[in-house]
Amino acid sequence: MKEALKTSLVFAAALMFFGCQFPDGPTAMAQRQHEPKAWDKLLPAIQDSSALVVHKAYTLEYSEKHEQALWVAYLLTRDYVKGQEPRTNDFRPDESVRTQSAQLEDYRHSGYSRGHLCPAGDMKWDREAMSETFFLSNMSPQIANFNDGIWQKMEGKARHFANVYDSIYIITGPVLTELIDTIGENCVSVPAYYYKIIYNPANNQALAFLVPHKASNESIKRYLTTIDEIEKMTGLDFFPQLPDDIEERMESRYDLSQWKW
Repeated sequence: MKEALKTSLVFAAALMFFGCQFPDGPTAMAQRQHEPKAWDKLLPAIQDSSALVVHKAYTLEYSEKHEQALWVAYLLTRDYVKGQEPRTNDFRPDESVRTQSAQLEDYRHSGYSRGHLCPAGDMKWDREAMSETFFLSNMSPQIANFNDGIWQKMEGKARHFANVYDSIYIITGPVLTELIDTIGENCVSVPAYYYKIIYNPANNQALAFLVPHKASNESIKRYLTTIDEIEKMTGLDFFPQLPDDIEERMESRYDLSQWKW
């Protein structure tokens, strides 16, 4: 009983700390474009504030050196997953990037797909949000059978968790410390790995995946790792504003028994 009470108190404190109670519902909250998003407190530690780009439904930190995002973070809810907006396919540079983003010509005839970091399929709830997923700041060069294969499977699993838990938080991006190649006049980096972190605020549990940039028929469970391991590879600091005890536990291990797979 004491342990259960302690867990409940920690969880309640975390909800109050992050404003994750969403009194008007998560969809209504995310649609307030000009108000701070409660989940912004879950962003990774920002390395360069001038490279931060805030769109309607996702936030990213841009790397001018690699011409893509270091990370993209966003809320995904059950309501979002049920959206019916069609793909806009309006790929274009992101004028919100102060140093200019990659260009369409960088990808043309490169042999790589324009791989979404925040998937278009997660933003079917709103026309503008859908369109913003086609900014080139949200793209990373991916081989086609990775983009349409294991990466797509991971995106689908994230939507499954949003359906199960109502609201999850996702941070995803390339590992820019290990590269395969560069493409285009702007030398857009081609990463050797990608990562995806899925956080459930209802129980302070997270799953982290580290995926080699190649075709794979493996189960996505094959790519489970710890957030600590991704931090080591990327040099990023995830969830720096979480209480230390929650952050340490969540980032050093994962517990599949806490997830309805």
